[in-house]
Amino acid sequence: MSHLSAFLTLLALLLFLGTARAQPTRTLTGRILSDRLEEVPGATIFARDTTIIGTTDMAGYFKIEVPVNTNTLIFASIGMEWTTVKLSGECSDLEVMLPLRPRSCFMSVRRVNRQSFKRFKHLPQLHREAYEKGLFKSHTPCAAPLFTKWIPRSVKRLN
Repeated sequence: MSHLSAFLTLLALLLFLGTARAQPTRTLTGRILSDRLEEVPGATIFARDTTIIGTTDMAGYFKIEVPVNTNTLIFASIGMEWTTVKLSGECSDLEVMLPLRPRSCFMSVRRVNRQSFKRFKHLPQLHREAYEKGLFKSHTPCAAPLFTKWIPRSVKRLN
């Protein structure tokens, strides 16, 4: 009898842990283009900086499952600036622009951030151009991109 109760307790514990980890998810689809209106194949999609949740196909399209409570995503690709996007509740078809990363070997951090912000301000206009050329489905993005300043690694360690 004690073996049966121990087995049932263990089974109940395993069922509880299995359902506790399962979170409701939603499906997001979309496309990523560069600021030159070109596809970005193999771009990586992150949640919370380190969790890879998907990549784009050769035409820049993606389909991912994210937990319902996810409110930001990060899109990255080699040679491009990382773009952080704030999700809204009704947004399910994302269209994201990734600006090309400038060469910044001998520029100050302030100048790099200033140039990045100039490119960031032009993203809504580029989105409209992509819509007019039939590359995007909507004339305005449903998820708002967030501007993040670049901070060198040596400065991050000091703080």
